[in-house]
Amino acid sequence: MVGLLGLLRFKWTYLIVGVILGGIGLFTFLSAHPSKAVEIDGTESKYIEVTKSGNYDRNELNLQGDSNTYTLDKNTFHPTLPDEVYKGGKMQIWIDEGTTTIIAITLYDQDDKNPTKYTTAVYDNPATETSTSQGAGIFLGVLGAVFLVVFGLWFVLGSRRPAGMTAAGGPIMGMPLPVPQSPSQPGSSPGVSPDGKWYWDGQQWRNVSADGRFRWDGTQWVEMGTTYAARGAPPPPAATPTS
Repeated sequence: MVGLLGLLRFKWTYLIVGVILGGIGLFTFLSAHPSKAVEIDGTESKYIEVTKSGNYDRNELNLQGDSNTYTLDKNTFHPTLPDEVYKGGKMQIWIDEGTTTIIAITLYDQDDKNPTKYTTAVYDNPATETSTSQGAGIFLGVLGAVFLVVFGLWFVLGSRRPAGMTAAGGPIMGMPLPVPQSPSQPGSSPGVSPDGKWYWDGQQWRNVSADGRFRWDGTQWVEMGTTYAARGAPPPPAATPTS
């Protein structure tokens, strides 16, 4: 969890997450449809309750001679479903077409008589599934849009930092003191000094903020991004001998 939260420090995370959530939301919204009940008659083979982290998650049902595992949420049925069913008992289930989700079930007593039918709102009112799925799609789409807005603001504002600025979690950074000029080195490549306090831009050494996240480009502080060690550059000012 900590590792995932750490990714939120990078603006590109918001773009990727926003696009993914938006895509899932759009697909969910467009694929929403009324439920269509399909009846299956059978005999119970296995019926278990599944929990996650100690909390109820779902029930799973297997029928004799059927390789499918059907699932249901007992909290969505009325009247209230019993916690257990008769082993090898007769039953009918109704699933939403194209899924293995049970939306209605008929249970019998130990003699396979006296049926009681338990249904869900999706079974009673098929249009409910359409509105529920569309609502979920809209929510995911809005959430994705929020991530994209954060990315857009970060991208735009990050490229317009003024000369004096406040680094996150740090003091106000104003214009740095002038840096002694170093002779340009042909064939040198931009990068940071060994101690991480200076940035070689190919022409001269520039200041790096105390937290190492920003560098001075001569007019403003800009985000460092991915950087490597400078190559072929003269010694940085801190390492230049003085007389």
